[in-house]
Amino acid sequence: MEESEWTHNDQPITQPSDDRFGIDPFAKTLAASICKISAPEGTVVALNGPWGSGKSSAVNLIQYHLRDALERDEIAIVNFACWWFRGEEALALAFFREFYAGLGPSLGDQFKKVLPKIGARLLRAGSIVSAGADLAGAGGVGSVAAGTMSWLADMIHTEDTVEKLHADLTKVLKEQKKRFLIVIDDIDRLSPDEALLIFRLVKSIGRLPNVIYLLVFDRHLAEAIVSERYPSEGPHYLEKIIQAGFDVPQPHQTDLNHELLRNIDAICGSPAEDFLVRFMNVFYDVIAAEIRTPRDLIRLTNALSVTWPGVGGEVDRADFVAVEALRLFRPGVYRAVRDNKESLCGAGDKYGRSGRDLKAETDALFLGSVDVKEHERMRRVLMRLFPRLESVWNNLSYGEDSVSKWTRERLVCSEEHFESYFRFSIGDNVLPREEIEALIARASDGEFVKQKLREALAITRKNGKTKAMLILDELNFHAEKILDKDVEPLLSAVFELGDELDVESDKAGAFDIGNNQLRIHWLLRRLTLDRFDLGSRSKIFIEAARKAALSWLLDFSQSAYGDYHPREGKNAEPEEKCLTTETDAKSLRQTALSRLRAASQSDELVRSRRLAYLLFMWRDLADDEGAEVRAWTASRMKGDAMIAVFAKAFTSHSWSQGLGMAGLGDRVAKRNTRAGVDSIDKILDKAAFRARVEETAGKNTQDEAGAAVREFLAAWKRQDENPHD
Repeated sequence: MEESEWTHNDQPITQPSDDRFGIDPFAKTLAASICKISAPEGTVVALNGPWGSGKSSAVNLIQYHLRDALERDEIAIVNFACWWFRGEEALALAFFREFYAGLGPSLGDQFKKVLPKIGARLLRAGSIVSAGADLAGAGGVGSVAAGTMSWLADMIHTEDTVEKLHADLTKVLKEQKKRFLIVIDDIDRLSPDEALLIFRLVKSIGRLPNVIYLLVFDRHLAEAIVSERYPSEGPHYLEKIIQAGFDVPQPHQTDLNHELLRNIDAICGSPAEDFLVRFMNVFYDVIAAEIRTPRDLIRLTNALSVTWPGVGGEVDRADFVAVEALRLFRPGVYRAVRDNKESLCGAGDKYGRSGRDLKAETDALFLGSVDVKEHERMRRVLMRLFPRLESVWNNLSYGEDSVSKWTRERLVCSEEHFESYFRFSIGDNVLPREEIEALIARASDGEFVKQKLREALAITRKNGKTKAMLILDELNFHAEKILDKDVEPLLSAVFELGDELDVESDKAGAFDIGNNQLRIHWLLRRLTLDRFDLGSRSKIFIEAARKAALSWLLDFSQSAYGDYHPREGKNAEPEEKCLTTETDAKSLRQTALSRLRAASQSDELVRSRRLAYLLFMWRDLADDEGAEVRAWTASRMKGDAMIAVFAKAFTSHSWSQGLGMAGLGDRVAKRNTRAGVDSIDKILDKAAFRARVEETAGKNTQDEAGAAVREFLAAWKRQDENPHD
């Protein structure tokens, strides 16, 4: 579909081929009636409809079907665009000028003498309607238009009464073989005073032969204006003016739905077959219910044409259109949703409260702007978009598997993707869909995967964590999309970068769990446990471990071995949950030990951020009561630089925050430093190490290494004084 077919500027249609909502048959019938009305004498026809219902389109189509009559000179049409004029003076003058200009060419010189006199007489006399009680005290047009037609004053003779002038005009028009259609559209775009003026003008001209008025407005608004100004008249005032009133036919909802789906497809594309059912559920429950007029459809279409391109590839199609519909047609609900992410995303209340206990609170929060009669439908709308609310309104709960699925599909109920629907862009806490799709497509290209992960490690996001963390999370969410043949090359690349990915910034803070090492563990299980038998996945892991980083290799070998030899109090894993065969698990331990020994002969072991962990693992793998690792540490304690390395390795930091009394806790957290020396004697001579630490600290060097040693020693001394601190 071409852009011009779905981008609308709210202009009414002009020909039947553009009609998609069934207005044309009605317009054609009304046009035929206008031509066939027997002896029309000031007949006033009203075309009613609410804002956006297609009234102007109906007028255009009526005129389209009057083309033949126009060509045969059976009818003349005068279009008075009343909303072009502001103020009662200008509006009244413009009305008579348009009336004069439209009828004059057909009526000749005699008419030219009559109508201007009527207009001038009525305007100057302030009696736009015939004398009567219906407008007593309201003021005539003359009260606001005095002097407007002073240029006509010399044409009016004292003997020219309105009645005489009107009779002359009636005679001229009665002799005509053609009829005149005066179209006054968009009356409901005027101010109340201006709209009333139009009705008074039409009434003032009176019943003229062969003249038909087509007044186009929202009847409910017009009746409200009249009732406010003339309470005794109410709707009867309009009934005295209008002989026949018609409502613009409401479009069938199926036609609106079809057109909206066509436009969504043109702007946003079609949903994949797997998502079609959910798309249509959201469409009918949330979107279509808000589209009641062609203008509603145009508003949503135009909004999507602006907002979708910036974020379309990063959000769910159905959810995005639904949220946009709420923004346009339910602004109160939209704001409540936008401002309450914590109450909508995820599977349940984080404080463990029953969903049913939150019903009154949830109703007040999200349905406060909604008419009570629509509460049930809006509950269904919000539950479609935010399944968590089903626990409140439907007593139905979801688990973490569902949350992962929502995140994978980038739904609005996903905490990670919620903001994209309201900011019309993705934040740095979301990985662009294009990037994750590229990684999935090239999962077998190890160099590509490593390059992307290394680039991501260099990018720190606003929350202080790296982009690499996002990549690992997205690979977990989309693991099922990775082909079987690509699993081993992908894992090999990730295993090789295992230690580089173990960055402090990506570790979880308080009340949360996770780091990049855990993310790799989650990923390898998602990729293998449900699709490969034990032998097949064992071969995959053995191959991936060949180039694995040292610390990660130890982690993985420990996990594989632990499946068969768990810690005390734990049971061995069933075969379907084991990572490798038992034989391969033992082989991995020997490989890890060999790698440790090789690393100890180079700088690799010393450079490791997890030196303390590696030393304890060496002791466990060698199974010699620590003799081998203690010999190595003893040989290394001779240099001050190595003492600083050990000091850093055995220093840990934590943060604490006082809760205070009555909720008045600390506003900031305090950094705590601890020396990890409780079991240090298993891998080195503790006394000799303490002596070397004190000796090195006593040199009071001002470099980073000296500061690290002094910090470690101070923490050790605090623990000597208070071992339980």
